[in-house]
Amino acid sequence: MVSGDVLVEEGRIVSVGSSDLSADEVIDCTGCAIVPGLINLHNHVPNTLLRGVADDVPLEEMLPKAAVIDAKLTRRDVQVGALLGCVEMIRSGTTSFHDLFYWEDEVARAVRESGIRGFLSWVTLDESRTTQHGSPLKNADAFVAKQKGDPLVTPSIGVQGVYAASEETCTKAREIADRHQVRLHMHLSETRGEVEHHRKETGHRPIAWLEKIGFLGPGLTAAHCVWVTINEVRTLARHGVSVAHCPVSNMKLASGGVAPVPEMLREGVVVGLGTDSPISNNAMDVFADMKIASLLHKATRWDARAMPAQAVLDLATIGAARALHVDSELGSIEVGKRADLAVVSLQGAHTTPFYPETLISQLVYSCRGSDVRATIVDGQILMADRVVQTVDEAEVVSRAQETARELFEA
Repeated sequence: MVSGDVLVEEGRIVSVGSSDLSADEVIDCTGCAIVPGLINLHNHVPNTLLRGVADDVPLEEMLPKAAVIDAKLTRRDVQVGALLGCVEMIRSGTTSFHDLFYWEDEVARAVRESGIRGFLSWVTLDESRTTQHGSPLKNADAFVAKQKGDPLVTPSIGVQGVYAASEETCTKAREIADRHQVRLHMHLSETRGEVEHHRKETGHRPIAWLEKIGFLGPGLTAAHCVWVTINEVRTLARHGVSVAHCPVSNMKLASGGVAPVPEMLREGVVVGLGTDSPISNNAMDVFADMKIASLLHKATRWDARAMPAQAVLDLATIGAARALHVDSELGSIEVGKRADLAVVSLQGAHTTPFYPETLISQLVYSCRGSDVRATIVDGQILMADRVVQTVDEAEVVSRAQETARELFEA
């Protein structure tokens, strides 16, 4: 921990600590902590419009309920929902998110409008199982080709999961990703039912099957990985697969089991933290998810030392950056890195008293997304004094509420 200034020039951090250089714009961070911008490693941002439509039911019941409304979504709806999600994340200190959806070009529009950083995966699955117009594989291919080179948008190829994507679909998705030299993003071993059904259908558990067809590799981020064995953890490590841990979503859907994150970290798997969809989490406040992630592992292990505060903060920052292979640019406050930062107030009743020695614990166990005073991406101030600068938040909220009403009444 360093006290002093963070100086930013042309989108990069040029000085950390005491600085006698002047700046064109100054943010007073007295009584605050400056932290790396949080990275949400797995979500479905446009689903803000479906928030609350399938509460208190398991995944197997949530998906059909959500699908009824999902099938009605238009491009405009996706853009509105995505923009609402971007505002929500900016307000709670998230500067990058890893999305898995379709019509990701509309999500990219929301990214550029709001100024947040988006790692956007166009989801693919078998044509017989999709509500997308046209071929999901062709759609994903075209999206990646169009978006490559955007400073805020990093495109990639998504796969819904082994329960919706055949070997042919998975193989073609991998081929497209390899051709464009982009990453892959998928759901994996989220529920016991998924794992057992796949084993009965193919004779292999999902991870073994994906290894068999040559799908696993360092370009893949797998979300959830709750129902995995220690040998499967070692398989993921051997192939360099990273994992997005989504504890709140898994708990809310009562998926059972707990992703073996301590074992993943011990075996060398890179792990980051994700909120998952606003349907299955209801919020995208990574601060809230950090606290729950730590408590979940402590409670289930009967070990107060399991997943300490520093380890959990790492999941939401440098760990997620490593998972996306952007840790040379993001995930920590270091000279030369991109200036993606959050300013967090430590002056609330719930964060008092504050001692410098307990900063990390305060951030994980006491702070909330609402404590974020300013959010900066690439050196651009997206929020200052709790006011979003890039878009009219009231208008975004109003448009989203009206859009949701139309979807429910249609």
